Amino acid sequence: MFEEYKRSLRDFYLLKKEKRLLTTNLEKLQRDRLRAECASVFLRKRLRVDQDLIRSVFDPTNEHEDQMRSIERFDLDKFRPLITFLTIGTNIRDDNHVKLFAWLIDFPTYDEWCEFSKEELKHFFQQVANGKKIEKDRKVHGGGKKGRDNTNQDSTRLIPSSYIIISCIILLFMGSISFIAWERMATTGRMPKAGEKHMYWDGDHYEPVKEGDQKPGVSIIPLDLKTLRQQRKITIPDTLTKYSLGKVWYKGHGRNHEFFTAAGLYPPDTLRTLKPLSLGILRDHTSNYRYLLTRLIWFLYAAIFVSLCGYWVSRMKRKVSVEKPEHEIDDNRITDFSEAQLAQQ
Repeated sequence: MFEEYKRSLRDFYLLKKEKRLLTTNLEKLQRDRLRAECASVFLRKRLRVDQDLIRSVFDPTNEHEDQMRSIERFDLDKFRPLITFLTIGTNIRDDNHVKLFAWLIDFPTYDEWCEFSKEELKHFFQQVANGKKIEKDRKVHGGGKKGRDNTNQDSTRLIPSSYIIISCIILLFMGSISFIAWERMATTGRMPKAGEKHMYWDGDHYEPVKEGDQKPGVSIIPLDLKTLRQQRKITIPDTLTKYSLGKVWYKGHGRNHEFFTAAGLYPPDTLRTLKPLSLGILRDHTSNYRYLLTRLIWFLYAAIFVSLCGYWVSRMKRKVSVEKPEHEIDDNRITDFSEAQLAQQ
């Protein structure tokens, strides 16, 4: 049955060529012109069935996100059997190329062609023989007549998958770096103004203050610029490693230990003195592995969240509407031939 369809397609092509109803690209069949015509027709129609057809011919392995790119990169030598079939009449094995050419010259699809009676098919050819240019859109067979619709709608992906993947990787990487930098960034105390000759401990660093301006119940000590700049409380002790020995001091008893960045008095209680960090204290009261494991778990949660957001964005689609010219002939006027139409012929 498909062999008859191929012969009918070739006859239709030769008839349109004789009546000069073909486009410039198809008047003289050449491989590059054939590819150019495919791109032109695809941009003009761009229906879902057209996308499926283009993919089956130009990108069967679904390597390209953009179907126009698959057309542009198509190997022109693969058009040789189709051109030979149309010009000489030799057999062609690739059915998809036959369907592609039928789509290019507005010939009915194989399923539509099978539903034609001999009289309807004869009438279809007769229209071309009379010099009428038939521009045919896809038809869905079913009960009842379809109303005329001047707009073709199709859903396309809002953002290409490759862009989404790259954006998610960049977002995750930049977010992780920013978080680590923020976490390790020490609180910076301000330099003293004129008249500020004292300082007080503000939780994790010293702040300069004028005598008498401190908060009620907060003790102050004479201003020491070196201590003001250098003394900080280490809020995440698990970040400490062996490289911290000689650079960190602590105060503690039992399980309650606090770590600081400079030697001197214990800031909340200046009657006590800080001790230098030892290997035993580092081993018993901190764990860099615990810190890394915790951050790894946070990173995995962030990766899952970003992946879910990326998947949700990838599912977003937009409707593309293509306005059809008013002079296009409706499918029902092309294929649903009534007895009255046949009688007029």
